[in-house]
Amino acid sequence: MTESVITFSFGENWQKFLDRTIDETQIEHACERTRKFLQLDSLRGLTFIDIGCGSGLFSYVAHRLGAARIISFDVDPRSVDCCRRMKELAGSPEGWEIHHGSILDSDFVRGLPAADVVYSWGVLHHTGNMWQAIRNAASLVRPGGRFAIAIYNKVEYRTLKAWRGSYGWLRLKRTYNRGGPIVKRAMEVGLASKHIAGMILRLRNPLSEMRAYSSKRGMNWWRDHIDWLGGYPYEFATTGELFTFCHQQAGLRLEGLTSATSTGCHELLFRAPSAAPSEK
Repeated sequence: MTESVITFSFGENWQKFLDRTIDETQIEHACERTRKFLQLDSLRGLTFIDIGCGSGLFSYVAHRLGAARIISFDVDPRSVDCCRRMKELAGSPEGWEIHHGSILDSDFVRGLPAADVVYSWGVLHHTGNMWQAIRNAASLVRPGGRFAIAIYNKVEYRTLKAWRGSYGWLRLKRTYNRGGPIVKRAMEVGLASKHIAGMILRLRNPLSEMRAYSSKRGMNWWRDHIDWLGGYPYEFATTGELFTFCHQQAGLRLEGLTSATSTGCHELLFRAPSAAPSEK
């Protein structure tokens, strides 16, 4: 992908999420999923970097889990504002700093410290240069540290490749972002109706399914729906491509993997090798 202009405001979407839906139950769900993803019960004493902090929820989770230092940043100013709101909710702890910056800005990245946990869920594939974003993010992991990322799965079909699977979604997302308010609303309602119809056909109660959605990382069904439809730039990869890249380019080893079905996100947890013992 060569286009790098952000055409979808993730920050605007997350502002609406914080305004309307965030509550203690969702925060607890987010804490539990983060513990499971990172394979850690606590972040006590650790440095946590949240790349593409979005709503600020997972930076807040890092605070809840005891992180000694939290560094949050996002390229979208509205997302930075969201994160500041979550910091205020946490009592404005001194060990939590928030920046407006891009993971593709090498000078900015070099100014950040190495961290015990580098976290970026569903972000690096929206930068317009996913592989460079992953490389830059991995450079922030200190020896022995964890690198936790979620990246869209690549789904390809032999027939009508440009209209199906990941490439079909790429076309759909471009159409959404180029459309006016009426086109966007029609696409939002159309896709939501398709998902709701699928729930009914599977004999599931759509309202119950939507209420239960917060157990998935503490997020909101409708706001994630908008995020998925609008999220652009949009890139994707197989688990094999991600493993090979992170192992060969950054020397990381895979510690945990939840593979996506269809075009959802793979969750990958890597560890950096520990520092070699110094010679006496």
